[in-house]
Amino acid sequence: MGIPKFFKYIAERWPMILQLIDGQHIPEFDNLYLDMNSILHTCTHGNDDDVTKRLTEEEVFGKIFVYIDHLFHTIKPKKVFYMAIDGVAPRAKMNQQRARRFRTAMDAEKALQKAIEKGEEIPKGEPFDSNSITPGTEFMAKLTKNLQYFIHDKITNDSRWRDVQIIFSGHEVPGEGEHKIMDFIRNIRGQDDYNPNIRHCIYGLDADLIMLGLSVHDPHFALLREEVIFGRRSKSSTSLENQNFYLLHISLLREYLGLEFEEIADELQFEYDFERILDDFILIMFVIGNDFLPNLPDLHLNKGAFPLLMKTFKEALLHADGYINYNGKINLKTLKLWLHYLSQFELMIFEKDEIDVKWFHQRLENISIEGAQQRERAGKKLLAKQQKKIAGFVKSWVLEVTAQRYPADLPEEDIPSLKLTEEGMVENLDFLKQFAFDLGLIVTHSKSNDSYSLKLDIDAINPGETEEEHEDRQRSLRKTLKRYQQAILVEDQEELDKEKETYNERFIEWKDKYYKTKLGFSIHDTEKVRDITENYVEGLQWVLYYYYRGCASWGWYYHYHYAPRISDLEKGLDQVLEFEQGKPFTPFQQLMAVLPERSKTLIPAPFRPLMFDENSPIIDFYPGEVETDKNGKTADWEAVVLISFVDEHRLIEAMAPLLNKLTPEEKARNGAGRDLIYTYNPQVDEVYKSPLSGLFSDIEHNHCVEKEFIPPKVKEGQFRYGLLPNAYTGVNLLAGFPTLKSLPFTYELLNNDTRVFNAPSKNESMVLHMKNIYTENNLSLDVLAKRYMNRVVYTRWPYLMESKMVSISDGTTIYETPDKLSGKTPKCISRAADEGEKKIFRSLVANMKGDYKSSKAVDVGAISIIIKVLPGADLVRDSRGAYKKSFQNEPKYYPLQLMVETVANKDERYKEKEPLPIDQEFPKGSQVIFLGDYAYGGEAVVDGYSNSSRLKLTVQKMSLRSEPTIGKERAKVDSNLVKYYPSFIVAKKLQLHPLFLSRITSRFMVTDQQGKNINVGITVKFEGRHQKVLGYARRNYRGWEYSNLTVDLINEYRKNFAGFFNKLATIQGNRFPSVEELFPELSHDECRKLLQSVTTWIKTVTEKFVNVSLESDSLTKISMQAVEDYIEKYSTYLEQTEKKQLAKVPCEAVLDPRSSFALLRSQKFELGDRVIYIQDSGKVPLFSKGTVVGYTTLGMSLSIQVLFDKEIVAGNNFGGRLRTNRGLGLDASFLLNLTNRQFVYHSKASKQASHAKKNHSNAPVAQKQQLALDAKKKRAHDLLSHIKKADDTTEQHLKIHAEHNISYPTEEEKKAETQDQSAPKFVSLSNPSLDQDPASTLYNAVLNQYSSNGFVVPNVGVSGNSKPAILPYHGQAAYTTQPFMHMPPPQMGIPMAPPYGGLMQPPPMGQFPLPQPHNGIYQGIDAHQQHPGSWSNANPGNTSIPGNGKPNDTRARGMKNSDNRSNEENSRTDKVNSNKLISGKRPGGWNKEKTVHKGPQDSNRKFPRSRGKPKAKPKPPAGEVST
Repeated sequence: MGIPKFFKYIAERWPMILQLIDGQHIPEFDNLYLDMNSILHTCTHGNDDDVTKRLTEEEVFGKIFVYIDHLFHTIKPKKVFYMAIDGVAPRAKMNQQRARRFRTAMDAEKALQKAIEKGEEIPKGEPFDSNSITPGTEFMAKLTKNLQYFIHDKITNDSRWRDVQIIFSGHEVPGEGEHKIMDFIRNIRGQDDYNPNIRHCIYGLDADLIMLGLSVHDPHFALLREEVIFGRRSKSSTSLENQNFYLLHISLLREYLGLEFEEIADELQFEYDFERILDDFILIMFVIGNDFLPNLPDLHLNKGAFPLLMKTFKEALLHADGYINYNGKINLKTLKLWLHYLSQFELMIFEKDEIDVKWFHQRLENISIEGAQQRERAGKKLLAKQQKKIAGFVKSWVLEVTAQRYPADLPEEDIPSLKLTEEGMVENLDFLKQFAFDLGLIVTHSKSNDSYSLKLDIDAINPGETEEEHEDRQRSLRKTLKRYQQAILVEDQEELDKEKETYNERFIEWKDKYYKTKLGFSIHDTEKVRDITENYVEGLQWVLYYYYRGCASWGWYYHYHYAPRISDLEKGLDQVLEFEQGKPFTPFQQLMAVLPERSKTLIPAPFRPLMFDENSPIIDFYPGEVETDKNGKTADWEAVVLISFVDEHRLIEAMAPLLNKLTPEEKARNGAGRDLIYTYNPQVDEVYKSPLSGLFSDIEHNHCVEKEFIPPKVKEGQFRYGLLPNAYTGVNLLAGFPTLKSLPFTYELLNNDTRVFNAPSKNESMVLHMKNIYTENNLSLDVLAKRYMNRVVYTRWPYLMESKMVSISDGTTIYETPDKLSGKTPKCISRAADEGEKKIFRSLVANMKGDYKSSKAVDVGAISIIIKVLPGADLVRDSRGAYKKSFQNEPKYYPLQLMVETVANKDERYKEKEPLPIDQEFPKGSQVIFLGDYAYGGEAVVDGYSNSSRLKLTVQKMSLRSEPTIGKERAKVDSNLVKYYPSFIVAKKLQLHPLFLSRITSRFMVTDQQGKNINVGITVKFEGRHQKVLGYARRNYRGWEYSNLTVDLINEYRKNFAGFFNKLATIQGNRFPSVEELFPELSHDECRKLLQSVTTWIKTVTEKFVNVSLESDSLTKISMQAVEDYIEKYSTYLEQTEKKQLAKVPCEAVLDPRSSFALLRSQKFELGDRVIYIQDSGKVPLFSKGTVVGYTTLGMSLSIQVLFDKEIVAGNNFGGRLRTNRGLGLDASFLLNLTNRQFVYHSKASKQASHAKKNHSNAPVAQKQQLALDAKKKRAHDLLSHIKKADDTTEQHLKIHAEHNISYPTEEEKKAETQDQSAPKFVSLSNPSLDQDPASTLYNAVLNQYSSNGFVVPNVGVSGNSKPAILPYHGQAAYTTQPFMHMPPPQMGIPMAPPYGGLMQPPPMGQFPLPQPHNGIYQGIDAHQQHPGSWSNANPGNTSIPGNGKPNDTRARGMKNSDNRSNEENSRTDKVNSNKLISGKRPGGWNKEKTVHKGPQDSNRKFPRSRGKPKAKPKPPAGEVST
């Protein structure tokens, strides 16, 4: 736990120590250390207060694996990855663990009881007991086995894990996780070959990690932790990919602390050493409280303890002769001096508690600290009558002698002096010395006559002072004399002594009350006071050893719940501090020592009766209820748990007879283990069994080797303390590590209202006042432009990153780089800013000054020049094979004074690289991604080289079937269901003022009776936060648009609360009206009830809102489930792959994903796109396919939400929108878009083949085919005419058609439909349960009875009584039929197409069929062909939804193929499958709407190009010669 609230306090005092991890622009780290218990608690405490949710152990293990992998890939360590779980802790920590676990069990029981009283449904089974996260439990043993499996899996399958040293320290290894990490760091620092600039990163939530990081004295050190939310927290959990993480940089923390102590650097009586200052700072922070010692009384961070500690520590150093902490050893002499100054704080607390009427009657304010401070503020003194008499005697003489001027060489005997003849000089000698010092006099003493005199201090007077300086000195002298003349008088010193004695008596009584109340003994019991003070001082030394040298004693602990009073601590300093090492508890001994009886199931059965049996010798260790005491704290979790301390000897004696009853497995759990190290060995190939076979599969080819890790032994004398030689600091820090020193500034502590955690800070912040080195050097705008335009500079201070300056302006003139100019392009041009640009400049200036001051406590000063830059992105490979810098498209703006020209250590990741020889860039046997048209996104292995620029590859085509289009279809459905309208259209439609519409759809504040601001708006847009509510609002360059859902909500608001809504509409401006102002006619109670009703309704309708960035979009929940249902069936078919060997493949036709992050991030994605995972590292198996169901911006990067074809361990259900864990948000650099193939490489042959296809599709139709079609058409019409005369039902349908404006085709339309009918036609199947028009049924049967290639289609049924229709599959004539498959109907009446439009025939020879599109949509057939009786959508362009709830068209209109070619380029010979708009009439009441339909890419065609003839084997394209 560390120091309570320390993280929040220092983050507000020194705001820039935190860096939000935003994309890839963070430093590189060599070593990553995980304090695993932080992860365990995060993954098991989904919502501690919600007892209605249950997590299985399997779910917990899966979440832990994903979390570890996420942290690993966030930091990407280069050398060491160290994972440490808490083992058995020192006895000093067990007391805190015991208190915490007892409180946790009590809280869980109360939460369960509360849920039962509310009538909430409690799931069956036992809830997860967080107390099981304790060494020795069965859960921890299972966790260790599963983590070992996870490590084996990652090293075997993840290339990044193979490249580093993996060390795992499990629960069976004694020691706390963070201190096992520190032992490891101390050991490697003690090695002779240790690099002092190794870059460390520790993940953990405990505040004591901050102190541990400082104690290492390595500047390249950072702490990784999740974003901390203070105040009211949202009940909804944040998915891991949307979780913000921060780096707390020790380098910046060190520099801020350097500023804090800079003021005393030149005033110490010994050499100033900042590293020793840091060591002392760590020690003095212990008294605020930590895991091993309680805080000293009344020292709380939220009550001003930190500035007090800093002030008293500085004061002590100024009067000391050395530091307190010497490499972990306390200097008790210097500690005593600091405690003396700290005791003044205790006196202030005493005076605050004890001031009463009696206090003033006793005139204790005369000698109190508070009284002295009040007199100081008022400019008054406290004097005895005799002292004031002395001041009056001296006054006239001193005014006279100081008014004269004296030469510098005035003889000693001529210096003015005054002999003091008043009585009581000896008694008031201290007063006389202070009085003389204040007046510029010297006190002299004559031993011959034992008299005192005052002499003018000539040396203190400047002989050359000006008249003005002389007057100032006289004025200051008179002011000092006035303070003495107006002093508060007491009778004499004896009276002061009596008051001081009374003061001290009351102080002792006050402390005695504390000891009796908190500790149960009197301050007058000197033996017990000495015991507690010595124990506390021992604790300070034990903790300091623990931080600097390791555990000094496993058995030592602090024996009390409270600390002694500060002023009594010096009684414990007179001792020799030594410890006995001892040995740690066994795991089961610790379990029995820390767990409550409520958690007895976590303990082996033989020990359980010791917790509840009345005859148990240790039954008193397990009380049913424990008392708590907040002891000055505010939060319940900070309270002191008043539970007894476990007697070690009694515990061991009670457990000893039961040890032989343990099972072999339990005995193994009760032993100690060792650290393990894991390495990759490709020669090892074995099966590694899964510990959870039902969830995780066996590792069939395990290449991971596990063995015991034996760290190098380092003796205590070999530990290396402080900053090591050759360690870089300040501007010399390695690339990416921040420093304040790259720019000049001044600083001061101010109450700045710094806003780091949403609310303004109430404490002081270190405010930096920036200097502008560019204006100080008189660099003009044109000089700056010539020097820096189009060049790399460094911005985002202090977290510097490369940026390219593209514009610079002073608000009047703009220098910029033109986009395109004919002829020779100059480096930059200048032009005058227009009025709009001037306004933007002024706005930028105001925003920058405010943002830097508020969030970073940085005063940037006057901003006269602003630079516009493009932040660096990554390296991009050019056509030559060289890697060049690339920059982001979104510009950033910074004040000129925060631009840094250069850095000492540039980031190697972004240095441009010249082309490598082909055998070095693509080594033989390496894996790459193929970008050719044949197998775009397929796996390719480099077999060799055709020449110096071309490769020989083995390419594997991952699937021979086409990609499913369900995602695109559902995206179209969503777009038809959710319509957006510009704000002015909505305002006009709703008859609302546009400004009111803007306010009511954001935060509209109304003041309630208590003066509290209440939001009564339907907040669907957040302008300041750059966010919107998904599905309700969006913004483009024209402004805000609202959906029909928002319009419905506003109408409902107006309907339910008409009076309230109309009153709001009358409010002008941005003021916050009060509810009484809106309804003066209502009573106080009526106003309250009305406002409560409104807010309750708003909360109900908005609780499901999903806030996303403006650039985000997503499928609806219904559509996600439709995609999931379809993909589940789609993924059950085995994929059929194909391999080819290709030669002469250019390097541009392959992609190395690990060096192409910037290129991959440049891809565009749309909802419904099919993607493939192409990185051999990360959370998803290589070459996993999925469908894009959403995307959102996370800082500077784009996160693509993918619904994968198969469930993955790292997956989630997108907040309940899916049934299975197939969803995951990923950076675009992990994916390749298969639908929109943006990097496809076409050889000459493939281009020619594509052109030939286009020409072939436009070939004339054979006359024979036309005659056959005409004959078929005539037979159908003849039969239909016969049936119409005899069928009364048909007339009814004709009436319906007339009522709904359904027209029959004209002769011209009929003629157009009969043209170009050579390709086979397929029936669009509707739901067979519907009662269809028999005339249309028979017409369809006749029309499709004959096909152009000779197939006969029998038994085409469309009515409920008919058999399922059989459709020909022209590619495989031997296919047979199988039953028709339907998707389950969607919720809420939203139409959803079946998974297959018709019947699917099983393939011969074990092959699987290609999935057919939805709702009978086949290539060349429009989905808007309806059967009579189904209703056509009255709104053109919208999805037609018949009475059965199914859409008539779920296709995306106007879409292009995955290679961006139009449908005309890929069409077959039939015009129906072309890109033209078709409108026509069908007999039987069919109404065909205008539709644009584009087929899939050529390589994924389902049907042959000609009539039933088998396709010839395609020739390999040029440059891809088959070998």
